[in-house]
Amino acid sequence: MARGGINKALVQEAYTALLGRGRRPSIDAVRIELGNTGSKTTIARYLKELQAVPINTELPLQERVSAPILAVVVSLSEQLAQEAEVTLNHEREQFAAEQADFRAELSQRTRELKQAQAQISDLTGELAQARSQNHAVQARLTEEQKETVTLQAKVQELLTQLAEKQHQVQTLNDTSAHARESLLHFREASKEQRDALVRQHEQQVQQVEQQLRTLAQALDGKQDTVIGLSRDNARLTSELTASAKRNQILDRQMERLNQQLAESTHTQGDMKALVSSLSSQLEQAHSRYEKLQHTYTQNLLDSERLKQRVLELTPAQP
Repeated sequence: MARGGINKALVQEAYTALLGRGRRPSIDAVRIELGNTGSKTTIARYLKELQAVPINTELPLQERVSAPILAVVVSLSEQLAQEAEVTLNHEREQFAAEQADFRAELSQRTRELKQAQAQISDLTGELAQARSQNHAVQARLTEEQKETVTLQAKVQELLTQLAEKQHQVQTLNDTSAHARESLLHFREASKEQRDALVRQHEQQVQQVEQQLRTLAQALDGKQDTVIGLSRDNARLTSELTASAKRNQILDRQMERLNQQLAESTHTQGDMKALVSSLSSQLEQAHSRYEKLQHTYTQNLLDSERLKQRVLELTPAQP
């Protein structure tokens, strides 16, 4: 069904009006003539029906003949338009592809142009730098040439000085020859003196070695003596310890005897004798203890003096 009130009569009026103005009654043209209303499908169906209507016998001969021809022409026009549109679309696609290729090539050429311009700029800078270096080299060459002339004059002067120095060197060589002869005589005398000193030094070394051997033997003897003294000290220490223990025992016995003396007065005489005897033994023990202590102290002093003597006799290490 036609939308918006579009029917076959309206389509026929638009169709006739377009033909009257000499325009091709296409679907879009009819729809525009109808005020951009109606479905294209409905318009196409009505146009097909109108184009299939038989020729009206009441029309003039010219109108009856031109209507079918006009229909054929319209059909051909539409077909040509469709083919032209397809061709146009193909041409547009090809043009778009060619345009894209052209743009890509243009972009590539633009990049190459920029690179070439950058290279030209670099080469221009390098050329300017080379020219500047060339000027500097030429200026340096001029200075070098001036310095060469100056150096040649100095070389000539040095050659003159060299001749003078060679003469001085010859004189010094002669003097050196005389000095060399004197030096040879001095070396021979020095060698003889050095040999004598070496022999004397060797004799002194042998004497020192003999003294060291003697001191080593004495040291061995002293070490044996020290070992004996150490053993004596150990023995005396043991005896002192035993004496101290005996003194403690005697002290305890004396205390017990004093207690017994206090308790047993009737045996005072005997106890006094016993106490006197014990006191005598105690004094003897104290005397022996003091002697042992003195001997131990004397042994320690002898050991220290012996060690000091050994250290004095021992030669210092180089």
